[in-house]
Amino acid sequence: MFVKITPRKKGDKTYYYAELVESYRENGKTKHKRLLYFGSVDKQTAERLKIAFSKDFDSFTNIDKVDFNQSVPYGHFYLLEAINKQIKLFDSLEASFESSDPHITVSTAIEYIKALVFQRVWQPNSKLALKEEYPYTALPHFLKIKSLDLQTLYRSLEVLEENFSKAEEHLYHSAVKHYQQNNKELFYDITSSYFEGHKCIIAKYGYSRDHRKDREQIVIGLVTTADGFPIKCNIYSGNTADKSTVTEVISDLKQRYPIEEIVFVGDRGMLTENNIETIKELNQKYVMAIPRAWTKKYLKDESIDENKMRKVKENLYAKFLSEEDGQRFLLCLNTQKREDDRNYRLQCIKSIEKELDQLNGSLGKNKHIKTRDEAMKRAGAISKRNPAGKYFIIETVDNRKAPLGFSLKYSLKTEKVASDEKLDGTFVIQTNEDQYNDEKLIRVYKNLNKVETAFRVIKQDLDIRPMFHWKEERVKGHVYVCVLALFILQAIDYIASQSSLNQSARTIIQKLARIHLLEIKLPNGKIKYSITSIDNEQKEILKAYKINKLEIPDVV
Repeated sequence: MFVKITPRKKGDKTYYYAELVESYRENGKTKHKRLLYFGSVDKQTAERLKIAFSKDFDSFTNIDKVDFNQSVPYGHFYLLEAINKQIKLFDSLEASFESSDPHITVSTAIEYIKALVFQRVWQPNSKLALKEEYPYTALPHFLKIKSLDLQTLYRSLEVLEENFSKAEEHLYHSAVKHYQQNNKELFYDITSSYFEGHKCIIAKYGYSRDHRKDREQIVIGLVTTADGFPIKCNIYSGNTADKSTVTEVISDLKQRYPIEEIVFVGDRGMLTENNIETIKELNQKYVMAIPRAWTKKYLKDESIDENKMRKVKENLYAKFLSEEDGQRFLLCLNTQKREDDRNYRLQCIKSIEKELDQLNGSLGKNKHIKTRDEAMKRAGAISKRNPAGKYFIIETVDNRKAPLGFSLKYSLKTEKVASDEKLDGTFVIQTNEDQYNDEKLIRVYKNLNKVETAFRVIKQDLDIRPMFHWKEERVKGHVYVCVLALFILQAIDYIASQSSLNQSARTIIQKLARIHLLEIKLPNGKIKYSITSIDNEQKEILKAYKINKLEIPDVV
């Protein structure tokens, strides 16, 4: 027995007709017998009738006496909990963590960390916002606590920071066991994240990847698998250089994880003699690109012609160069990027020429430029803000016909333009791995962009900034929460790709969030819960994650 809603469209309006029916079978076909006809109802009343007469109710209920206390997004949290149960994340952390703070137990800390991670995935916000919004979300149905305390939230970050190496080990084993990640090829890169204030002890001025050199920052080093699963995160002072972190990371990976041989994949800034020596001493392998400044030395006498190189795929060609001391060098040429590089350089050169011509024409008219020094300062500013400025020679020359008695003269460094043009679209990969062919080397190196994607997710999707902490342990704990959230997002993405859903983790979460949990108060004072209708697309998503039915968790 259930309420059947029949929509009928008349003109531009849709009308809903409700009736209470009972199913029965006749000649092998399902038919409906009308028990009660409600007539025309609005859409909201139709939904309420369906709930009031659902199988969750023991008897007919006067709909006017039913209170709908609240409706909260539910399906997305159910998915996060399903991923958590699959890899036993928080159970493992509770079993292995320790708390040196007598004011918080490990059990409590884990519940708070779980709340922080789920919030970070769904709707990143401050700890204070989480505390205030917590009772009005579905989170209490997935945790053992009814309300959150702000100070305990902060302390839970310190517990996470204190034990994060244990969490990393669980992430590593989960990535390998549950998501079939290759534990040999590991990818490493670093980024920075800035602060608005000056209170954080590890925040320092340094090279900013956010283009905020006016802000103090921290440096974050992240190791991921080829599919972007984070398995290690180091946090450094803001003035730490890329290359200085490599030795520590590789040594730590070798000691902590059961990996006989690592192929360490890093970016150009990490290729130094010291790092290469360390990798060789540890009997490990590496794949890195040569810094752009070194490329000219290696390619000085090389003819870069795609007709003399092996075609790897469309627009991509490769050629091994001479080996040196067991190190292999692979020259790669992307012909499409070569064309793009040349067009961009030409645009930049023309832009500078146009600005310099305009500046020349303004001499004697611009009251702010009266001397040669002032004119050269303005010309210098033009070339400095344009990447093609390095190709120009700019000077002032005497000109009796000019209002100020001089004019600007500029010329191109044609040899430098030709030298740089030769390298357009090229990059050189250096490695001591002798088993990889050209295609495999390129593919491995290109997978480094998975770390860049992970950083982009942490910064944009998980909103690592602004950081509302200054204490070192809490700053690190906040970053580690983002790493745990990133792992769950990557798991959702990975399963989606394996199931051919062709949807991102963020899209999947948003679609499942439309499934709401309804809290219904009956006339007798009892509380019942119901879930809104699940459409076919949501059913397909849940099926991909082996969720056959959305259960209502026990309420504490």
